[in-house]
Amino acid sequence: MVSCPACEALKGKSADIDPHDDLRGRDHNLMDSGVRESYRCRCGAEFERFVANKAFGDQSGCWKFLNSAR
Repeated sequence: MVSCPACEALKGKSADIDPHDDLRGRDHNLMDSGVRESYRCRCGAEFERFVANKAFGDQSGCWKFLNSAR
């Protein structure tokens, strides 16, 4: 199965971009430098992102595609 168009558009984009409406948060891990979050879409695609704590000058990562839709 192919990921939905909204997931395809999110792949590799800046983690500062908000998740689309069908992405649901699954887990978050608070760190000194920011937060690592994982999401799953209704289409089955799974993503992870790291959003940096800007107070320390760190930069966020990108949306990382973990698994394809099932």
